[in-house]
Amino acid sequence: MKKYVKEALKELQDSSKRTVEIELKKKNDYKKNCFRLCYNKLILGLQTRIVPSHVKNILIRTTGVKVGHDVCIPHYISFDPYFSELINLGRGCLVGGDSNLITHEVRDGKLILGKCDVAERVLVGGGSTLLPGFKINKKSMLSIFSKCGEEIPEGELWAGKPAKILMQLTKDDIEKFFKPSNGETKEYYKEARGKIKEFNKDPSNTYLKLHYNGNRLNAGDDWWRARNFFRIWYNGVIIEITRLLPHCFLKTLLLKMVGVKIGKNCKIGKGTVFDHLYCDNVELEDNVLIGANCYLDGHEYTITQTVFGKTLLKKGVELKPHSFVRTGTTIGENTIIESDSMAQREIPANEVWAGVPAKFIKKND
Repeated sequence: MKKYVKEALKELQDSSKRTVEIELKKKNDYKKNCFRLCYNKLILGLQTRIVPSHVKNILIRTTGVKVGHDVCIPHYISFDPYFSELINLGRGCLVGGDSNLITHEVRDGKLILGKCDVAERVLVGGGSTLLPGFKINKKSMLSIFSKCGEEIPEGELWAGKPAKILMQLTKDDIEKFFKPSNGETKEYYKEARGKIKEFNKDPSNTYLKLHYNGNRLNAGDDWWRARNFFRIWYNGVIIEITRLLPHCFLKTLLLKMVGVKIGKNCKIGKGTVFDHLYCDNVELEDNVLIGANCYLDGHEYTITQTVFGKTLLKKGVELKPHSFVRTGTTIGENTIIESDSMAQREIPANEVWAGVPAKFIKKND
């Protein structure tokens, strides 16, 4: 990295500015020492396959990313390896899986550098892209599949591409989503285990929501308590293998081995992921078609909520590529979910839905 870029970077870090624009003299002047860059890419690539843990957070810190205590960093999150030191994740925050944190862009011979700040105990929804200059303040949330390079003020929910304010959170909302633990953790864990056990045994019970009162700063960091620890690892390893496979007999067999209920003549595209914790809560009836890189969820975490749900795709459902099905969702027969959409709750039969969240588009004649 050339001296003039280093100076601009240092000035940005020491100031209240969110971004800085630098005219590059040569196109590669911003690139770091190749050994440092290779190290960052190696570690930040490796962490995408490591479960949320203190060990994972320690590894990420070695690249320059500032990671506070009890930060929950799930799978497939991408960090900018070039200027990772501009990323700051406050203690107890939760960044949803498959998000992308970017701190630099090169446009028309200019380098744009920007800080990426996530405040203490806030939630960034999965699949989001955080652009240079992004900042989210306390008691705020960024919704799933959003794209934002702005500052989100305290107490607001933002969503969209580009993200805009969706609503001002009320006192009740803030109490619901950000209330800290009262310290009675033993009682909470005992009660939660009982409710989860009852939920798993009762096929008619399709949705379970628990208010988190554990000893971590967010519910996501207690993922390993969701069920038998060895069963979680067994599920996770097989799901990661099936993710790499195109549709084939082996893929279907492996998914059935972890409990996914799959009917006749179903096709599941490459890159599609079933929930790592509760893949056995997902059911596909006959003739379901799932495109590439879809995600079918069986659990959700926020700062103060743990949610488990049973997800059902009825006969003839089609998920187009990059669709996301939230936990507890039922999609009616012969319904189509368009690409890059998020399906949630109850979706009727014989319709076409699209968007985030998905909405009715037309009848599927």
